[in-house]
Amino acid sequence: MDTNANGECQLNQSDNNITQVCRESGVLYFRPETQEIVIVLAQEAGDFESHCLDMLRRVDEFHQASHAYSAAIEKYGQQRQQPDTDIDAQAAGVVAAECALEKKRAALLEKLHGGESSNMGYQDVVELLPLLDLRKRGSGSQGPGRRYTYASQGYYSERSGGRSGAGAEKKWRTVSLKNKDTKTGKESIYSVDGRGRRTIDTKKLREQLTKEVLPVIKFELKDYVNLDDYNLDKTLFDWAESWNKSLNDSHTFDNGIEVSGAAQFMRFISNLGAEAEFNPNEGSVKVKGEAKATMAVASGIVHADYYIPDRLGWDLSYMPGEGSEAAKESQLRQGLNMGVIRIYIEAQLMGFIGASAQIEAQLQVMVKDNEQQLVAGQPQGRLPRFQERQSGSSGRFYKQMKEEDEGASITAEAFAGGRAELSLKGAVQWLKPTPPPSTESASISKTVGEFTDFAAIGASIGGLAGIGAGAKFHCTFINGKFCFKVAASLCCGVGAKGAFLCEVGGKALLEFGCWLAYQLFTLDYRFFDLVAEDAFKTFTRISVMQLANLTEDIYAEFNNIKANIFTAQRKFSTFIESLIDEANDGLEASQKRNQLAKNIIADPERLLTCTPEAKGILLWLLTRHGIWDHADMENRGSMLLDIYAERKEAIIQVLY
Repeated sequence: MDTNANGECQLNQSDNNITQVCRESGVLYFRPETQEIVIVLAQEAGDFESHCLDMLRRVDEFHQASHAYSAAIEKYGQQRQQPDTDIDAQAAGVVAAECALEKKRAALLEKLHGGESSNMGYQDVVELLPLLDLRKRGSGSQGPGRRYTYASQGYYSERSGGRSGAGAEKKWRTVSLKNKDTKTGKESIYSVDGRGRRTIDTKKLREQLTKEVLPVIKFELKDYVNLDDYNLDKTLFDWAESWNKSLNDSHTFDNGIEVSGAAQFMRFISNLGAEAEFNPNEGSVKVKGEAKATMAVASGIVHADYYIPDRLGWDLSYMPGEGSEAAKESQLRQGLNMGVIRIYIEAQLMGFIGASAQIEAQLQVMVKDNEQQLVAGQPQGRLPRFQERQSGSSGRFYKQMKEEDEGASITAEAFAGGRAELSLKGAVQWLKPTPPPSTESASISKTVGEFTDFAAIGASIGGLAGIGAGAKFHCTFINGKFCFKVAASLCCGVGAKGAFLCEVGGKALLEFGCWLAYQLFTLDYRFFDLVAEDAFKTFTRISVMQLANLTEDIYAEFNNIKANIFTAQRKFSTFIESLIDEANDGLEASQKRNQLAKNIIADPERLLTCTPEAKGILLWLLTRHGIWDHADMENRGSMLLDIYAERKEAIIQVLY
């Protein structure tokens, strides 16, 4: 190292390059949170920049490694479906990328851990805007340019708020734009616009700089800072305008500019420091990795899409307990192969809780005020390694959920300075086999097929809290909908906390039926105790009622009236009565049975989603006949000899 250098930082370990930082005068930064200009003394400027560059390097290398791992997973998924592919070599590439990612994650977390529990255990960071644009000083300069700079709160506090001796002044001086007790301070540069969003008042900012701040800095700091290197008003105006402009594409829960500690941490974790300008991508930054994410810079809100455990999913195997009915069958003692499962979620991430979901290896599901569910990272958590996930061993589970695996409950205060509104949507997805499995094998392909949604995930869980208490995987029927509880550990591995509460929407009912049919097929049509008995019966009834009337959405009707199992049972009884009532309107009953037969013939694939019990009911209805059936000319074929032709064809379809 040059003996005249104030500090150094290695930006890229693979290139073995060392950046030496030398400063002949103090350096100015602007701190958006406190609205202060911070003057870093010349003798400490180099060391401070080295610290900030090290923070930048760690988070940037983590994001680059995350992107490489995601690309390796995607390539593996594509190549394993191709013939004559060396799949072992592709898997080795994923493993190598995974190991590199975990090393970079550990290096980043080493720098961040040790903070307050209210911050998910992370240290605060201090967000600064360098006011000295070093790029114009010639090629080869590795200074911060005009990019965002971040320092750990501990490091910053020791120097800006610490004292070099008893009664000594602060080491780094600050010039305030808002503190009225100072020579330069007046009102805050932040204001609220007509839409209730926090913005930067550029008029106030200009007035503060030109009339109050610049004269003081020029007079009092002439011996510490060379102001010929600065263009303060242009630099800060560019920053202010870029943040105000970004509000034009406001997100759903974006109330404007956010400079809280939580928002600063989110911007840092999203690798904003790697962007060279104040206004990257018109106010948003794309976050690299297996989770596709975009951050609105000014608000510090990230919109992220996740596949859990990854886009390939993993084999889920249910291990019935020794005393369960399912375990009585010897072949189920090795587990019920439920196929390949993954969870897809879209979430608005904010604050320390949201940031944790980006940097931790393991996720958890938390519940806010017993009304909303959200995803967060799980500190110290570990996602099963890629080879474990692909072997199938990680997806084995027993029905009972351990008490320590239940999710955490939080309140709005946990968002500490950030807004507590949540946006979460997604789905439990199942790799629907194509083509259907052979009758000679109960195995379900995990490389051929398409992922389909069979249960939707939303932020609001009003009315769902408490379902499947103590269970890892449970399906029931509540308020007119089939609802699931899916433990996070079934998607993220052993140790993941909490559970997703999901609903089967109207459009997903057929996919839910396909999923259920395949589980029964794999079970050889034995008792499936992960679905509540009443829910199973209700699905059977809805399937029959829907086949009888393809012009109406029976499930949507149940949704609208928030039907329970007793309501569904009564409606089904009334429906059955209308199809077999010979005494009151025998001809109409015959016509309804004929229409049922027509519907089955017109859409036989719908039978694939029916339970055996539903098919039994259909057979029973199609074989009912009486005097009015013989009198109904629709039941007669050519020459009036072939009777019940359509019903017989429908029966063949049901038995097929």
